[in-house]
Amino acid sequence: MTSQLSEKVYNIMAREMGHIGKFIVQKQCKDLGINPEDIKPEDLPKVGKALGDVMKTFGGEEKGRAIESEIKRLAHG
Repeated sequence: MTSQLSEKVYNIMAREMGHIGKFIVQKQCKDLGINPEDIKPEDLPKVGKALGDVMKTFGGEEKGRAIESEIKRLAHG
């Protein structure tokens, strides 16, 4: 079962990247040694940075920073 945080991260990336968003989350989490189906609050800084870096490639520096920040804020509810 997918954790609530994982669902939120998937939804952010799906909003930005469409159907490939989930695959991007899975790949980045795998590279970080994090289970993409069970992202924990302590994982969010690393996951946010990795996904923000991906978004910089597709949407520029500002978009990347915004996504990184949005994902990191999930740790606070």
